Amino acid sequence: SIPIFKVSVLGKMAGGDSVTESKVEAAVMAAETEPQFPSGFCVPVERSNGTLSFPAEAVMEPEWLTEDSKPRALVINIDDETANDPRHAVLEEEADMLGSASPTATAEQANLSYTADLDDDDENAPFWTAHYEGDKCRLSSILPPIRWLPAYVRTTLGKGTDEDKAAMGDLEYSLKGDFIAGMTVGFMLVPQCLAFALLAGLPIQTGLYASFGPLVAYALFGTIRQVQPGPTALMSLLTGQALDAMGLISGEERMAGATLLALFVGVASVLLSLMRFGFIVDFMSHTVMNAFCAAAGVTIASSQLKHLLGITMPRKKYWWETVWHLGMHIADVEGYTIAMGATLLFFLVFMKRWKTAGSKEKRREHILWRYFPTDKARLAFKVMKIIADLSSVISVIIGWLWGLAYRHAGINSVKLVGEVESSGFLFMLPGDGLPKSRLDTLIISALLMTVVGFLETIAVGGKFAAQARYDFFPNQELLALGLANVAGAFMGGYPGTGSFSRTAVNAMFGATSLVSCAISSLLVFGGMYVLLPVIALLPLAALAPLIIQGAIGVINLHEFEVAWRSSRKEFVVMLATFATSLGLTVKEGLLVGFVLSVLKTMQELANPNLAVCGRLSDNSFRDIRNYPRAKQFGNAVVIRMDARLNFTNARKLKEFTKRALKVREQRGDKIEYAVIDAKSINHVDLTGCEMLESLAETLHSYGAKLVLANLKGPVSKCLLQANVPKRFKEKGALLCTSMDAAVAIIEGVAPSELHENLDIKELVQRVDKASRYLNSALCQPALCKGTTHACAAMTPTAIGVKSRTVSV
Repeated sequence: SIPIFKVSVLGKMAGGDSVTESKVEAAVMAAETEPQFPSGFCVPVERSNGTLSFPAEAVMEPEWLTEDSKPRALVINIDDETANDPRHAVLEEEADMLGSASPTATAEQANLSYTADLDDDDENAPFWTAHYEGDKCRLSSILPPIRWLPAYVRTTLGKGTDEDKAAMGDLEYSLKGDFIAGMTVGFMLVPQCLAFALLAGLPIQTGLYASFGPLVAYALFGTIRQVQPGPTALMSLLTGQALDAMGLISGEERMAGATLLALFVGVASVLLSLMRFGFIVDFMSHTVMNAFCAAAGVTIASSQLKHLLGITMPRKKYWWETVWHLGMHIADVEGYTIAMGATLLFFLVFMKRWKTAGSKEKRREHILWRYFPTDKARLAFKVMKIIADLSSVISVIIGWLWGLAYRHAGINSVKLVGEVESSGFLFMLPGDGLPKSRLDTLIISALLMTVVGFLETIAVGGKFAAQARYDFFPNQELLALGLANVAGAFMGGYPGTGSFSRTAVNAMFGATSLVSCAISSLLVFGGMYVLLPVIALLPLAALAPLIIQGAIGVINLHEFEVAWRSSRKEFVVMLATFATSLGLTVKEGLLVGFVLSVLKTMQELANPNLAVCGRLSDNSFRDIRNYPRAKQFGNAVVIRMDARLNFTNARKLKEFTKRALKVREQRGDKIEYAVIDAKSINHVDLTGCEMLESLAETLHSYGAKLVLANLKGPVSKCLLQANVPKRFKEKGALLCTSMDAAVAIIEGVAPSELHENLDIKELVQRVDKASRYLNSALCQPALCKGTTHACAAMTPTAIGVKSRTVSV
């Protein structure tokens, strides 16, 4: 007394078994009011005058269906023409609805409103197009505060809505947290930016110029709520090397060159954002960036040793020149300078190591940290934690007082920053007064810094966004960083990006929005007018430890060890990148690493994994090298290639197939079919198509047939456009959309008798129709694309899909 429909169950059941038409003739969902029936069972179905029914005595419970199992989707075949057509899908909610329907149901009543005619375009695109869409273009997409600032105010006042909570993720807006974090990072930024300007070989006040404007601009256009932009050690190093390559020596020329470089970086970022080039981060491999950062850290630390040791040395272009000069003048070390510098460096490194020592248990087991506070709930631990977070500020204050003590004692050998020529912030035309020679070098450096800066920001910001489970937009981040650098350029600054250390401190002290950036900018603004006279008396040996400590933090030799163990090719790429960066400059090192990574990828594509497969008891086909019990057909050999088929590997596949047939024939088998399992092939170029035709002809001359199985839609389209099916037919070769169809061919069953062997042309029509839907759905302005959600949970329920039909 429950409705019965002839159906096929798709996908995975709760028990993990794959359910296909060959395992079940029909499935029935029982209503909750019919407890005498299991949640699902198989019955033979009869059809009479459009009414579906079944003999009650034929009810049987299949072995593969557990008591608590329930199909997530049902495919319901309504009429004879589409009987075995797996396109009538209904989600679980609709299956429940069908379970409580009338005792009998006609085909008309059970119609799921799916139009089988592929030529008719639906007015509304299918729900799956939502998976590929970006946000609609609004002003708030370009100026995010329009969207989040009202929610911030409502949440702060305790009037936040459910929509506000959903947008916040796990990081609820807090004005108190933003104020504390912004103030802390502001105090940290002032001495850091001065030190980084020193690293770039620029007048020290340039660090403040490069901080205020970018902070304000990023607060207006950024989407990663905890990022703190501004000068960083890596960008400062790249800036200094770019200016050195142009031969700029005087402070005025270098400052003009730095502003023009910042403008170029900003414009490049904005253009990449408009062209939706946020995906460019994927073209820099993790190994190359690790080697690049390690070499940059070594170079940065080495360049500051002269201030730490008190050795007078001009700027050097190459790392080895710096090391050679320091080694040759080691006798010139100034004792009072090294006493100050080494002590402050030890203090900074010690506090950082203590802060990152781990849990209470790890601290108690450590040979040193056991003697320091270990319980995070104790006041002593909290006080020491604050000291560790503000260690850079404390180090600078100690250095300034230490220098004052030296001067009172009559010791004048310790070098000071010196008089700072500035009456406040500047507003200038970038590049004003700069010679026009060698601008090509500046443009190349700007493009490199654009990519590196974006990678650095996404690396640190994406981590915190993922932890707090909120959205950010890579293309919008490119725009925000670009406008931040443009703002810095017109205020006399140099290129910057998101800072690892300051972002970490910002998050640690409770930052919940970019309001913290605005608060930090106020401290930088005040520092420009209040601190510059004091900074003139600051010893250089008090700034150098800040830079060296930051440089040590980006050196991760453990990654080299991991690469050595896991992939020798990756290790060679890392080593070449590291060595080139030290031998020449980090710019050339990054370029070498990128080229080697591309060559390695091409080499792997040209030499894909090729396997001879056998069939297991569950009808899956696996590599016989790894599955010795997999059985091979007596009259066929099954081959799988795990790569896209193109000009780089077409010859390899052809030779491997011929060799596999030869090996089997030498063992006495008569091979009639060579089956290529194409489930791992997602594209075929013209060279691949020509190779398949040639292989079909070669096998035909041997008395064998080529069977191309498990074809995907895009691959089928490539083959059809290249007219491969017609030529295959001439050579007796066959195309199949599933391995079941290929097995049927091998075993002598006509492929037309199998519903799995969908017509290639029909499959291509579906691909074209899906493309039209996507082209229609994705016709939106570029700035609105590229959403990255840190907590993607794409289930039908999560995206609001209910009682929709699904196209397979």
